[in-house]
Amino acid sequence: MRLDPENVTHVRLHSSVIVTRYSATISGEKVRPQQLYLIKLQEQFQSCATEDQTWNKLRHGFLTFNSMPPRVHVLSDDTEFDRVFLKHLRQEGFDVNYLPFTGDVKGFKWTIQHLADDLELGQSYAIIAFGEAATHLLSIAQKPLPHCIALIVYYPTALPSPNHKYPVHLSLLCHLASNQPFGVSSFKSYVYPDTYPGFAERDLEEYDRVAAGLSWGRTIGCLRKGFGIEVDLEGVVEDYNKCKFEDKDARGTMSMLSQVPYVNTVPTMTGGIGRDDLDRFYRQVFLPGNPPSLKVRLLSRTIGVDKVVDEMMVSFRHTQVISWILPGVPPTNRSVQIPVVSIVSIRGGKLWHEQLYWDQASVLVQIGLLDPKLVPGDMKKQGLERLPVIGKEAAEKVLDEGSHPSNELISSWAEEKP
Repeated sequence: MRLDPENVTHVRLHSSVIVTRYSATISGEKVRPQQLYLIKLQEQFQSCATEDQTWNKLRHGFLTFNSMPPRVHVLSDDTEFDRVFLKHLRQEGFDVNYLPFTGDVKGFKWTIQHLADDLELGQSYAIIAFGEAATHLLSIAQKPLPHCIALIVYYPTALPSPNHKYPVHLSLLCHLASNQPFGVSSFKSYVYPDTYPGFAERDLEEYDRVAAGLSWGRTIGCLRKGFGIEVDLEGVVEDYNKCKFEDKDARGTMSMLSQVPYVNTVPTMTGGIGRDDLDRFYRQVFLPGNPPSLKVRLLSRTIGVDKVVDEMMVSFRHTQVISWILPGVPPTNRSVQIPVVSIVSIRGGKLWHEQLYWDQASVLVQIGLLDPKLVPGDMKKQGLERLPVIGKEAAEKVLDEGSHPSNELISSWAEEKP
């Protein structure tokens, strides 16, 4: 296929090319579309081919559903769009096409109404739209779109009447910025505090990392529900923890990570950003720094759309420097037991990031570096008798809620007890 350069004023080269009312030469014959056409140019996009190979690997085990990868069309108001957003969708196993809205409402409507024309038997699709494109999509979708199972809209410029009902089979989700003065809608919607339209797009100044992450999880959840996709997040976390704690295998641990991962142990800010940092961290710090006595016991697990939250009990004897928990602290030979919360985010079957939380004051109390009775003089003059920190009792109460009474640090609690 050859596009006639003199007749093309708008071309989107990403995973597809959009040609609107322009002439082109296909197989030696000149054509002039009357409406909006989506022309696949797979041979020009090696990155897409690579991502398709990634999908073929992921579909066996991580994603389990029928036949071809589910198709997702992404619409927005610009010729260029956030490449990372599209890449992450592909990593989740979706066949992604980008369609810009160029202001031609009639052509845009025709395109939306014909998205199912080239689907194979039993195949369906979903649409994610942004801005004004989302507004027009909500209007167009008031009439059934064959084989469309989900509509996800980000900060549309207007919402339809709350009295309107969309087809019951359609999963519909709306993400709104906090400065959009819309009332109640007839479908599920979320408002993200302190944000502006554009918060989910990394290439815009309005990008907000927290809101983008929250909306991403909800978007993926809506897509999976619509397509009936099952994802084994727990298996990914189990393999990751086994490599870290049981096998002590740095190479195996790294194989579980995405291309741009990060790990952050919040109390000590140890870990790393990117594969180079984390490879060094696991090989030089984490794996050799764990004492033989280290034990990890899973207490509870909460599985979300793209995250797994583990509540664990970590215990060890401080017989060596443990740089990710007590960096630089010489061994005290004291026993430590702490509740730890791990939040693992997963994208495309790989660990994207992990954050670990625990009470560092409790650790310091247990190894003797922090004495609750050592109160600074100015605080002691104001009546403070001990620091509000807890030692091993905190862990014991997690394991057995009746092991210690509650509210012992609140001096007025016992005094006011009837």
